Amino acid sequence: MFDVTSTDLTGPHDSSELTSTLGYLSFGSILMPTIEGVSVRVEVDEATNAILAISFEHQGSVLQVSVFSAAKSEELWPEIYSQLIETITASGGSVVETSGGLGKQLDAVIFADDSKREVRFIGFDGPRWFLRGAITGPALTDANAALNMEDIFRSLVVERGNSPLPPREPLPLKVPDGNFVPPKFGI
Repeated sequence: MFDVTSTDLTGPHDSSELTSTLGYLSFGSILMPTIEGVSVRVEVDEATNAILAISFEHQGSVLQVSVFSAAKSEELWPEIYSQLIETITASGGSVVETSGGLGKQLDAVIFADDSKREVRFIGFDGPRWFLRGAITGPALTDANAALNMEDIFRSLVVERGNSPLPPREPLPLKVPDGNFVPPKFGI
């Protein structure tokens, strides 16, 4: 099993890189190592009860991740990055293109339902999958908190599976086996 530390600038990882899943929680297509002080929630579509995303909270900062299938030879992040800019600005929000520990990222202000929300979008193209992250909270202004969120993102492992899926198809997520708190809705 590889060891992910704050000096490890690789990751997220593909499940083919693991020699063992011991010590990981399985959310179906996303595996997460047990990390002290991080609470986990699943985001559920109320209409279908399908799990859409997983959120990791640490000291007030939240990293919400979703995973999608991708073509073997195509990167999705550049296209999704452009679409986020277009969608956010078309709805009255604003974006600032920045660079962080994972490369290109977007710092956005989104307006919805008479409220303002600040979000940082990050992305990673893996082999036949794409992992998108949305960060909120103190990590938007605190460098150490941002590093913690990036470390959590890097520590994730994607289990793509072998089923043929069209690009951008959400990969299946589930609540881990065992005794866990029931899923909560929304961030």
